[in-house]
Amino acid sequence: SKEIQAVVSALELADQSAEAGDVSDLRQAIEADPKNMQARLDLAMALYGNGDREGAVDELLESIRVNRAWNEEAARKQLLKLFEAFGPTDELTMDARRRLSSVLFS
Repeated sequence: SKEIQAVVSALELADQSAEAGDVSDLRQAIEADPKNMQARLDLAMALYGNGDREGAVDELLESIRVNRAWNEEAARKQLLKLFEAFGPTDELTMDARRRLSSVLFS
């Protein structure tokens, strides 16, 4: 069911965010190399782990904009996992879906 999938996604995200690393270290890595896609993905998860859902979404959308294909579209898949955890009627989900469409089809 959708509820169970949302819980599974939330648990997976919690694990990933716990392993993501330090936000300021990751920001420095990205400033040094804006194409460091792993650092961007890790930063998104670190922000999520700190309760900054919007920041996490922003970083994933930026990753998709910079290099959509990286690591088998890892950023897009992670964003969809966030959507599952937030729920389809969450305002951030709806806003981010619109932004994702404009990134993908621009």
